[in-house]
Amino acid sequence: SDCDGADDYDQDGDGHQSDAYGGDDCDDTDATVSPSATDSWYDGVDSDCDGAYDYDQDGDGHNAAGHGGSDCDDYDALVNPDASEIWYDGVDSDCDGASDYDADGDGFDSESYSGDDCDDADAAVYPGAPDDPYDGRITDCDSMSEYDADGDGYQSDAYGGDDCDDANSGVNPGAEETWYDGIDADCDGASDFDQDGDGEDALAGGGDDCDDEDPTIGPDAEETWYDGIDSDCDGASDFDQDGDGQDSEDHGGDDCDDTDATVFPGADDSWYDGVDSDCDGADDYDQDGDGWPLESDCDDEDAEVWPGNGEYDEDCNPVVGDTGDTGTPDDTQAPDDTQAPEDTGAPHDDTGPLSDDDGFFKGGGGCSCASAPQRGAGLAWLLLGLAGSLYRRRG
Repeated sequence: SDCDGADDYDQDGDGHQSDAYGGDDCDDTDATVSPSATDSWYDGVDSDCDGAYDYDQDGDGHNAAGHGGSDCDDYDALVNPDASEIWYDGVDSDCDGASDYDADGDGFDSESYSGDDCDDADAAVYPGAPDDPYDGRITDCDSMSEYDADGDGYQSDAYGGDDCDDANSGVNPGAEETWYDGIDADCDGASDFDQDGDGEDALAGGGDDCDDEDPTIGPDAEETWYDGIDSDCDGASDFDQDGDGQDSEDHGGDDCDDTDATVFPGADDSWYDGVDSDCDGADDYDQDGDGWPLESDCDDEDAEVWPGNGEYDEDCNPVVGDTGDTGTPDDTQAPDDTQAPEDTGAPHDDTGPLSDDDGFFKGGGGCSCASAPQRGAGLAWLLLGLAGSLYRRRG
């Protein structure tokens, strides 16, 4: 109409006829929009008239996530919600937002790619996951043996290990033993109440070892006497070897023979056996204690009787009483004035050889108790008296 010579179907004069009239200009009112134009993405204008959505630059059919779509990378047609994930390439191909290093989706990256998931193909395996010990699977990724439930570095003895309590990390072969708590902390199998290892439990643990720090001391040990140690734990004095209740006199006691239980102070002494049974220090052959032993004592049961005590001579003969007799027929050696037998020469004269005093006759004609020598002396006196009497009669 204006005779300008321009194409009547190219209103904007961009060289492209309107698509409404058989052309390819999708907006014949805007000279910047035509198949020859460069598209400016995400401005809402299909500048190049290709028909593609202006918010899907990579043309994968998914609008950019930044413009209301779900394509997390609108520059890569291989990246979109419908794409298959390729793990561990660093690209979130399916745009799910998860780490490309967490294939099992348990929230922990694979330990092969700086993570700590020990099995990135199993969502039940990850650090801190519940772990059932002894099932052969390490689900918590603690790097410990599946047969080391307490994590002390020692496997359970029920599964070929040497940990005697795999539920207590304080109990294992490397632990220090705490004695008398009832726990075998070091798993050596020994009694917790036998510290010295002599096979006998301590008294505090219901045993009978009186010193559980010394293996040489116990009920089965051999006693070493007089060292001050109750080696066999019998509770008896170490200074009473014979067990008579009296300590040895060499170690503060008063037992004079600590190897013989029948010898001690207060024991009944058996005389003349050579043993001081009652430990009084007295001569076992001097029962009456008069200082004279049996072999020379006149009477070893009477302390008032001994050789030479006045009643007995040195040979234990009774001493004859003093009669005052001169030992001659009469004092004058001559007949007396009566020409009769002198009184002193008569058989019953009190001072004569037959008197009671000479020990020959006792009690006026009773039994003689004198010894043989004394009877001989009396007979001599009798003969002398008879001779004197005959002499006087003749005179």
